[in-house]
Amino acid sequence: MKEICVVHLVRAQNGIEPFMRFLESYRDNRGDIEHDFLVVFKGFEKPSDKDPYFSLIEPFQYFSFDIPDIGFDITAYFSAAKKYAGQYRFFCFLNSFSVILRCDWLSKLYENIIQPGVGMVGATGSWQSINPWGRILQRRRMRFNKNSTMGLTLCIWDRVKYGLVVIWRYVYFPIIFHPFPNYHLRTNSFMISGEVMMKLTLPTIKTKIDAYKFESGKKSLTRQVLNIGNEVLIVAGDGVGYRMKFWNKSKTFWQADQENLLVADNQTRSYQNAAMEQRRFLSFMAWGIKE
Repeated sequence: MKEICVVHLVRAQNGIEPFMRFLESYRDNRGDIEHDFLVVFKGFEKPSDKDPYFSLIEPFQYFSFDIPDIGFDITAYFSAAKKYAGQYRFFCFLNSFSVILRCDWLSKLYENIIQPGVGMVGATGSWQSINPWGRILQRRRMRFNKNSTMGLTLCIWDRVKYGLVVIWRYVYFPIIFHPFPNYHLRTNSFMISGEVMMKLTLPTIKTKIDAYKFESGKKSLTRQVLNIGNEVLIVAGDGVGYRMKFWNKSKTFWQADQENLLVADNQTRSYQNAAMEQRRFLSFMAWGIKE
């Protein structure tokens, strides 16, 4: 059995530019540890649709397989793990928008996943809860313009719709999401063993809410790993595996300048490119108010 398989998801709907950015970063940052490279092509209707992608990936050693555009990213990850679980000890999953930032990113993930009692590691995670605000908003209030959300002015109708959504969240979301702090790794740039992954239950994921539930709900990927007695760590650029209570000190996802990130993606870039007020809001959502 080989040790590591790096799995990169390429979705037809996202176009070729994210793949170009990923390959450029992968070329410059191979991971500093031996591994195989698997490309999962999702949603390509005709073989010829992949020709431009094959031209880009030709300089790399890789293997690939195809899946239909059904479900979300995590569905593709489980398909890959199920198909190759007997061939690799660990899988590292990277979504279409991943950009690798450090040359030793893979070895740092690996050095932490092999520690006793560790079941899953990732480059990003959060305490965020879709369960309405949890205890932090009951204790304190974050001050923003009363007519804005993340700096975006809302018209009257948008405020009404926003209010209805908030009411629905208060009724439904507490049933399926833990309150803040709701520890969960994000389902991108994470490493897990095939053995552990085969013990997990993947529900049917048809909607965005289904995807949120599996990433951060009461039966999430993270919660399932914790429930079988394993730790879950964020691994940062300094090589440290941060335990859950210290994730907000890792300087990774939506913190400071995210200067300790191993792998970027569309969500970390949104924060990086945001104005200061928007950054404060996003950081507050992920980590609460700093004491």
